[in-house]
Amino acid sequence: MTQPMIIVASLMRLEGTTGVQAHMREFVGYLAARSLPHDIATPFHWPTSPFLALFIALRRVLERLHKPAAVALYRRGHAALLGVRLRTLMRRHPNCVVYAQCPLSADVALRARRHPGQRVALVVHFNVSQSEEWIGKGMITRDGPIDRGIRALESSVVRRVHGLIFVSAFMLRELGKVWPGLDQSNAAIIPNFVKPLSGGSPLRSMVGRDLICIGTLEPRKNQGFLLEVLAEARRRGRILSLTLVGDGPDRGPLTKRANELGLADQVFFEGFSSQGRTYIPGHRLYVHAAVMENLPVVLLEALSVGVPVMAGPVGGIPEIFDNDVQGCFWPLDDPGRACDVLLSVVDDEHRLQSMREAALRRFVERFEVDAVAARLHAYLSRLPSTPI
Repeated sequence: MTQPMIIVASLMRLEGTTGVQAHMREFVGYLAARSLPHDIATPFHWPTSPFLALFIALRRVLERLHKPAAVALYRRGHAALLGVRLRTLMRRHPNCVVYAQCPLSADVALRARRHPGQRVALVVHFNVSQSEEWIGKGMITRDGPIDRGIRALESSVVRRVHGLIFVSAFMLRELGKVWPGLDQSNAAIIPNFVKPLSGGSPLRSMVGRDLICIGTLEPRKNQGFLLEVLAEARRRGRILSLTLVGDGPDRGPLTKRANELGLADQVFFEGFSSQGRTYIPGHRLYVHAAVMENLPVVLLEALSVGVPVMAGPVGGIPEIFDNDVQGCFWPLDDPGRACDVLLSVVDDEHRLQSMREAALRRFVERFEVDAVAARLHAYLSRLPSTPI
């Protein structure tokens, strides 16, 4: 049987630090390593780059003048440029599956279809709605026109695509409430996946550090909670280091808060890195404080190098690790109780070593790229030509 061309479509670049970009890179790498037919569609294809530069410049101006207009320009401009690339590829490949990374890119792909053998699958990376991310960043208002438009598009797209992939069972349940009556007969739960870190030796500067957290420094990631836990541990006489990899709007406030808490010599702001996961080896624990997550790739990256995880039991996180086996769940509203959990692990080397070994086993069993990406490719390849 002829393998269909898999076209990975996104409004985002392939390279970057988000979980969506990591997912794309891992899947494209899997397809390339096996010489499976594939291509990539983004707005960043070189023929459209002059127009993209114009969109970006206008967006920066609008972000200062009217943030919702900046969001609208981002979505419409990137969608238009993605459409140029997708139409070219889909004319070339009548038997293809577009693997869309967001509802807007799925909508663009559905509009670009020209042959009955062309199918579109949507992977649900977002938490309930992409609108929530823009609201959390203060870019749009809840129940405003942009918010309503994004949610209406999502509700429409999920009923028109040929397949739906959920990276967590949690999000399938949640969106079943948001989209009542949605036919789930062609929906699949396939988790995120990563390949083992090449080499895996700790960076010299990371050896001996205690805790690490990777991600954009922004309110929804809740890194401020980690500082409060660190300060509580200090009050108890335990001096622990924390590495924060990433940048964002909270960099200034977090730096100020660390100084106020007397943690300036314990918190290392490493800034943005396109290779954030390489910072994980050498640390004793990966700590996570986001109050809502789908299935964060960075936790899989921690497991892949045998670093246990501390995280709240929210969203799809309980599908990644078991409490007191590959890590521990901790409360996200009580730094004192969270500190109790943290110290119970870092002060018990035998327990910590057991968690390291269990973390590696869990990664190999559930999240290693070869097995999981094969499931994803098989699912995409056998999609029917009629929508869900």
